[in-house]
Amino acid sequence: MEAVLHLFSHRRYQVLGTAWLAWFVNYIDRTKTAALLPLIIASLGMTTRETGQVLFWFFLGYACVQPFAGFFTDLIGPKKMLAVTIGAFSVFTWTMAFVSNWHELALRNLLFGIAQGFEVTAGSRLTATWFPPATRGRAFAFHQTAYTIAPILVPFIVVPIAQITGSWRWSFLVVAFFGLPILAAINRFIVDRPERDPKITRAELDVIFGEAELRRKHGEVTDPARAHRLEELPPGERITPYSEIFANRNVALMFGAGFFFLLASWGLTTWLPTYGVQQLKLPLLVAGSLSSISYLGALCGVLLSGVLSDLVLKTKRTPIWLLGGLLMAATIGWASTFRQGVPIGLAYLAFFIAGFGASWTPTGTLFAPYLAEILTPGAVGRSLGVVVLGGMLGSTVAQPLTAAMVVQTPAGPDFHRAFLMFATCGVLGFLCCAGLIEPRVRRTYLGYLVSGGREGTWQPTSPIPAA
Repeated sequence: MEAVLHLFSHRRYQVLGTAWLAWFVNYIDRTKTAALLPLIIASLGMTTRETGQVLFWFFLGYACVQPFAGFFTDLIGPKKMLAVTIGAFSVFTWTMAFVSNWHELALRNLLFGIAQGFEVTAGSRLTATWFPPATRGRAFAFHQTAYTIAPILVPFIVVPIAQITGSWRWSFLVVAFFGLPILAAINRFIVDRPERDPKITRAELDVIFGEAELRRKHGEVTDPARAHRLEELPPGERITPYSEIFANRNVALMFGAGFFFLLASWGLTTWLPTYGVQQLKLPLLVAGSLSSISYLGALCGVLLSGVLSDLVLKTKRTPIWLLGGLLMAATIGWASTFRQGVPIGLAYLAFFIAGFGASWTPTGTLFAPYLAEILTPGAVGRSLGVVVLGGMLGSTVAQPLTAAMVVQTPAGPDFHRAFLMFATCGVLGFLCCAGLIEPRVRRTYLGYLVSGGREGTWQPTSPIPAA
């Protein structure tokens, strides 16, 4: 306990802990709908097609704001962006409890998605800025555990509330208040940059940036695309022109990988409770736990990814993503064979492994450290906005595509074709990751392995600051 208290006496861990809480509440709020979906379908009398439309509008709203989310995060700072997004999506959650038909729910879900879409760039920017490259992978992996722990717990929070009160609407009303303590924590603990924090010690600044970097840079130009000399920038940043951010092969490939991986992972986890009830004929709470077990696999995956990336792979990021795509494809393909009567332990095992693989992707873990190192921490917001746009477009089309892939049979809906689509997306995401430059070896990681471990010739447009 003393070790934990000592750790959180450092300002960077207080910032990380607050960003984690914000991301945790974001995912509690986001995944509650999937956990309650069978009850909502029955209450509003929605068809499978209408259900797909309701889910589609959330992801469309989330996707559309991503380029703006990244830009505004870098413009006004992650602290203000976190506060705005949490306040907004809490309000929209409250209003969703009062819908009377699927059209109203779809509209509120669109607004809810827009409000939620501004958070990922803010939390990622904070982690990339407040931690040095040597520990950035583990710090970001901890941050990402929030998106895995929240969905594990959400069925056991919102389903009992709905069962006790007799309505799914009360679950929405209760969850709407979860954002209030987070807003207080943001106000108390978050500062946009370490060197601007009056509470931070010089020793901690040395750990984050290094003495040489602190001596060399005292600049006030926080936008790395607008600086002309390194000295104009704050510590830890390098000049990164807009062309290097938006016309970047690696950002484009991450866009593609994000599209395929999130099409598969959000398509799978969003529909798992409905799949469990309709195809496997499981009770609602057990069916909801299929998503929980998938996120438990993701929790284990993101924790292990940070340790492996920082310590075993010596801060290489892309090997994790290559393995994740293949693992995800193989296990979802296996799960496509499940039918009513499959042992629940076997189903749990398959979806645990699928969640583990899905977490080892450029939209699941290590994306903020990678973008900070291939570009610079000050460009993480804008570049990540592009990457998440790809991912959320995949998530958006996943909903109606999954609904269209469900086959109506005499025994009930069959999700076999949808699962095969998810497995194919895992393979396509792997191919996108195979083309990514690994900055530590200055070439693609597969190229590095095939060449017998020889480094390549890639280098950024301007020098990388010393770690």
